[in-house]
Amino acid sequence: MTRLLLHHPASSILLTGLGERFHPGLLPVVPNVQAGRDVRGSLRGAGRAITLTQWAREALQDAGWRPLRPGEREAFFRNALSDLSLDYLGPLMDRPGTLTRLSKLVGELLRDHLDPAEVQAVAADARQRDVATVYAAYVGRAQAERRFDLPGTEYFASRLPSLRVRAAAVHGFVYFDASQVAFLGRALASGSLVTLPLERGVPALRRTEETFQALQGAGFQPQAITGLPSRNGDRLVQAYLTRAPVPGGVSKAEFAEIEAEVRACLGQVRAWLAQGSRPEQVAIVVRHEATYLPTLADVAREYAMPLVSGLQVPLLETPLGGAVQAWVDAHTRNWTYAAVARLLTLPLLRPPFDALRQARRLRPACPPGLDAWGDLGWLALPPETTWRAGIGVLQRLLTEFGVSDRCQQDPGLNVALRILVDRLEAEARRDKGCSREELLGLVTHVLRTATVPALLGRSGVRVANPIAALGRRFDHVWVLGLSDGLFPVRPSDDPLLDSTVRAEWRDAGVNIPDVTSLATVQEALFLGSVAGAWSDIVLSRPRRDAGGRELRASPYWLRLGGAAEPAALPYGSEAERALAAALGGDVPPAVRERQAAEVARAGGLVGAYQGQLAEGIDVNARRWSPSQLHAVGACRFRWFTQKLLGLEEGVDPDADEDRRVTGTLLHAALEGALQDWQPGDAPEVLAERAEAALHRSERELRRLGTLRPGPLWPTQLEEVRRTALKALRSDAFLPPGWRPLAREETREFTLEVGPHIFQFRGIVDRVDETPHGLTVTDYKTGSYISRVVQGGVMNLEVQLPLYLHATGAVSGRYLSVEGGKVLKQAGRAAEGGRSKYDWTEHQAQVQAFLRGLGDALAAGNIAPSPDTRREACTYCGVRAVCRVAGGAVEVSA
Repeated sequence: MTRLLLHHPASSILLTGLGERFHPGLLPVVPNVQAGRDVRGSLRGAGRAITLTQWAREALQDAGWRPLRPGEREAFFRNALSDLSLDYLGPLMDRPGTLTRLSKLVGELLRDHLDPAEVQAVAADARQRDVATVYAAYVGRAQAERRFDLPGTEYFASRLPSLRVRAAAVHGFVYFDASQVAFLGRALASGSLVTLPLERGVPALRRTEETFQALQGAGFQPQAITGLPSRNGDRLVQAYLTRAPVPGGVSKAEFAEIEAEVRACLGQVRAWLAQGSRPEQVAIVVRHEATYLPTLADVAREYAMPLVSGLQVPLLETPLGGAVQAWVDAHTRNWTYAAVARLLTLPLLRPPFDALRQARRLRPACPPGLDAWGDLGWLALPPETTWRAGIGVLQRLLTEFGVSDRCQQDPGLNVALRILVDRLEAEARRDKGCSREELLGLVTHVLRTATVPALLGRSGVRVANPIAALGRRFDHVWVLGLSDGLFPVRPSDDPLLDSTVRAEWRDAGVNIPDVTSLATVQEALFLGSVAGAWSDIVLSRPRRDAGGRELRASPYWLRLGGAAEPAALPYGSEAERALAAALGGDVPPAVRERQAAEVARAGGLVGAYQGQLAEGIDVNARRWSPSQLHAVGACRFRWFTQKLLGLEEGVDPDADEDRRVTGTLLHAALEGALQDWQPGDAPEVLAERAEAALHRSERELRRLGTLRPGPLWPTQLEEVRRTALKALRSDAFLPPGWRPLAREETREFTLEVGPHIFQFRGIVDRVDETPHGLTVTDYKTGSYISRVVQGGVMNLEVQLPLYLHATGAVSGRYLSVEGGKVLKQAGRAAEGGRSKYDWTEHQAQVQAFLRGLGDALAAGNIAPSPDTRREACTYCGVRAVCRVAGGAVEVSA
């Protein structure tokens, strides 16, 4: 049987030599699917081209073997190891990384075409014996069930009892592993051709030379091809191997960091495309895809440039997978506050309420569960459910939280969602019952095993790893990341079979490549990835990684020596152009305007940054509450930033919430005491009604999540109850001759002050009919009464006069619930006695305040206006953005 091994480092010469010997009966075998198109374009009469793995898979399937689907791989491996008794690895099997490490090691042993009996014969200590036992168990189960996975395709195909041989032309590879050599030795018929880019005695092609020797041992006859390379890629490979000067058409560039490198790369790609190159004829070669793909995707989106890649990433690593995993974690963590907050505040999800505000409000003593978060109980799976119902809960989450709607604008998210739903529906057992743990296990399994394209697209500039670039022909190639640790990736010893063990096994006749041999594989792949470039080649490297750590130059970079710098190119986007111009001193007008505003702010000049708006605020168009007037009257700037801009940092939401809960419960108890009030009601009757109303309010607050009881809550509730009963027993609560007409209700009313008409909406706690006329009562849980600034001092009370105007009452009062006494009165009933209070003067002061407020807001004046003693500034939550300098404050009109 005669076979030819054609070897020369130049791929164009190899392809020429292949063409001279090719006849239509040969099957083209290539390293990847895309290389098949290029080979068919160069060889006349070439039919269907397949990869070596596809050939081996077809042979296995013809023999009755079935491939493992992605979802079956982990379960198959785990089942193969389930009955093993392991000494060294036994205690480690429950660790999450042990199975992953063993799976990779078994795949390496399969590619090395090792017989399980040979491995067991050389295993010395307990660790080695366990590895040999695991390997034998996996191979035995795969052969018994006739199942195979990607790493073992050529291994099992080469061991088939009968294998149909075919005449083939195997082209584009730079080396073969032991299982591939064994498969080719059995599957290739007489007259087949195998090409290898070999230069004898060169360390960079050590693994290629090992492959050459293995093929010779399998019966291949070598034949050298000579000639002159015609491609720039071939010339670069020749210069690399012979240490000759870098040929023309090859450029090298260093960049400060990865993003600058990617921007330069895609800028050059835009230039190549503008010159008429087709996207399919341009390649971006990346060894460390996890580092570069996110930046490539972001910059390509900015440049409006389509990229494609064959890389698949687990669904778990996508935003959708992270959201679904957060839902699973919330179940396993019993819906704790942290788990629920993480789920609801994910950027991908859009709950029907402000989840971030709700999370801040519930911090830190939120009880486990979903009750405190509103009507979200449907998110939690019951202990027993069905497969269809459980998947329906997940689909409802994705629908009601906006994921399905966002799919219309995000094709990548749409693909990920479709894959997730299809896999779940395919692997679930329809309407059969299941436990919550079984369903969550299925979801986790799908997230880990289902994959989605890293770069979504049918056509565009290809981002390829070195293996995907083998055997290809491109007009232009840019190789990214020629820094040590990126390309090549630093090899490391396997913790289960280190270099010492591999050397011992090699001496015993069991050959497993060590880190040195694996390093030469990367070098051969580097040469193979650049060999297909017809004209332009650019090699680049970053000086620092994404974390800012300095990177040394790759040994490939240093071996090539000096080369020309790539030419400067136009910017890829307007944002990039503006940034570069700003860094060069050409600042855009918008930036200059903002700079001028900051200078004016620092200098204290009157303007928008000093509280002067370009347009006024129409008080007539707003709806006010009497309590809101206290905020704007204490300081207009604080009201503007907190109410209109929503700046609330610096405020303790938990303290506010505690006071609000206590106030709500006290108000509910006092209102309940007067429900269905009749003259002559005994104090015991009022107390009984108050306690019933208190407990009703507590249950409602618990249901809404406003109340988050802690361990001391029973004691706190008892204090609230006693405070309410003490207020009921006080003489000031319902004096003799008083008759309650209305309890808490909302009143809407207007008040015309000069050119301004204020529209009010306020809650009146109580209105009583008294011997002096109608009286308004406003409950205060403490003794503090808020006031607004008048004449530089916070001394004007505006809330009671507005309530008197709304109800037509003649007097009003603040009643302290805790103290059981009247704090302050207003109206005609407050005149007389030792006080110099004048109701008419009080009304005039309120009118003057409202008119001055309306004039200031209409003029756009929201400058800080606190009192002279800075009482309003003491607990201000917006001091960080306040424009008032230290020292005395000039009170605005």
